[in-house]
Amino acid sequence: MLALDLCDSATEPALADPASAGRWLREHGLRGDPSGHGLERLRALRSALDALLRAAATGDRPPASALDLLNAASAEAAACLQLNWPAAGVPRMWLSTPGGTDAAVAGAVARSAIELLSGRDRDRLRICGAHGCDRLFLAANPRRQWCSPACGNRVRVARHAARYRLR
Repeated sequence: MLALDLCDSATEPALADPASAGRWLREHGLRGDPSGHGLERLRALRSALDALLRAAATGDRPPASALDLLNAASAEAAACLQLNWPAAGVPRMWLSTPGGTDAAVAGAVARSAIELLSGRDRDRLRICGAHGCDRLFLAANPRRQWCSPACGNRVRVARHAARYRLR
């Protein structure tokens, strides 16, 4: 899910510079090469998403500023269907975003978060319970506590080692 992937990119250099941000966007099916204001805006959106998703996972009330930023990004990226009809070809549909490419990217991320936070998957949203990991993830099983098998194994190995140290 796009919103979760963006939040988890905080531990990676995904938005460190325009080139890595463009690469991350392409890997997630989005077109754009954010730079300057667009890159800062994407980083601010990532921070707001993180606050909103963590509030949903813990049952807390999210900051109003994060909610405002998410809604503004979604509203600014309103898309209109457009039609191209070349003289020697078939008609093709495309989406036009009046706010430009940066707004389209932020809007796609915002809509992904809105769908997650208002949909059925919200109840599956968790924060990893492994020491040193605080990644957000969607639990496939209601009892799942860790974002990955690696985190689960680290917890089990630490628990096993602690039992043997007490003897």
